Amino acid sequence: MSKMNKKAVSSNAVGLATMASSIEYIDNYNHWMLEKLRPYLGTSLLEVGTGQGNFRKYFPTVNFYVSIDIDAKVIQRARDRYPNDVFIVADIAEKEFVQKLADHGIDTILCANVIEHIREDTKAIAHLLSVLRIDGYLFLFVPALPLLYNDMDRLAGHYRRYTKEMLANTVGAKGQIVLLEYFNPIGGIGWWVNKFFKHKDLDSKNINWQVMFFENYVVPVSKMLNPCTKGFFGQSLICVIRKKG
Repeated sequence: MSKMNKKAVSSNAVGLATMASSIEYIDNYNHWMLEKLRPYLGTSLLEVGTGQGNFRKYFPTVNFYVSIDIDAKVIQRARDRYPNDVFIVADIAEKEFVQKLADHGIDTILCANVIEHIREDTKAIAHLLSVLRIDGYLFLFVPALPLLYNDMDRLAGHYRRYTKEMLANTVGAKGQIVLLEYFNPIGGIGWWVNKFFKHKDLDSKNINWQVMFFENYVVPVSKMLNPCTKGFFGQSLICVIRKKG
């Protein structure tokens, strides 16, 4: 299992409590991230971690869309928004998750900012791969670099931030890694700067301001720099895993 951060993790960080409310409105950032997923996108998509429930709008061509979250309130909110899709209360760290999803014929899994919340992340990834079709793809998006760990990680319930080596070891031999790179260099610098400030609330005015400033003004610059830094630095890590036969 990946090494956990020694700082105390917030025990109340579940569902919408793991993020700033402004996260619902970061379309520029989400489009940039999901560009990395599109070459591997199939016709049936499982989204792990429903959160704000706003990822569905980015996948209008997906025939079958199912999303899971451990927070029942989050799931109900998403069902109200998208009554024609499938939303399930489930925990990817538990065996029941596999039982609930095994027969859905999933060929793509999007797991963005989830496994860092799970103590047994190795087990969680194994469960995800077990519900995926052969030659399907698991897209992982996780916070990067332990040296960036700060109050915002703790408040969000993050047990760890990952290096390339840590994430590759967590995946192990369960799947074939076809893409592994750092993402968002300027966001990484901003996260590092926040180490020097005390944060008590993820939904504070200060954090929401930072999110929207980055969304409106910084995303294009960070996107331009990303090809130069993806090998060694970024706020996040992107990993695409193919399920082997």
